[in-house]
Amino acid sequence: MSISDLQALGAFVPVKPIKRAIECDKPILLPEDEWADPEVPEVTGDAERVAVDVYLKRLSSADEIAIAQSDPDDRPFVMVFRLVRNEDGSPLFESAEQAASMASWILLPIVQEIERIAGVRPKKPSPPKTRSGSKSPSPSGGEARKSGKK
Repeated sequence: MSISDLQALGAFVPVKPIKRAIECDKPILLPEDEWADPEVPEVTGDAERVAVDVYLKRLSSADEIAIAQSDPDDRPFVMVFRLVRNEDGSPLFESAEQAASMASWILLPIVQEIERIAGVRPKKPSPPKTRSGSKSPSPSGGEARKSGKK
């Protein structure tokens, strides 16, 4: 086996990041002159739906190992640190701690998109399955009888 053989098999993860538009509910900020502290933004209590372009690195075996070996409480931050990129493919974050300092309104949609790309989550949730494997939870497969009798 050679590097060429491995490349032909698709054994290497492409380095070009994937661009995704992620929708988030961003808190609406008060005007800066209304903040009590000029260094601390204040919100109105309302939110607006926005789309944010995010560039994601495809998951490599090294990423999978680093994420799996991280503390379970830190995994989302390690995922974001390792996989969120600048448009040119360079890392966006300097550390997992920096990724952990993001607000949940943006962090959670990013983590969900990473999980979708990595194959951890289905694109659309599938309906729950019954024990028998049928599509209907009813033994008869139809609606309940109006008389209440079987």
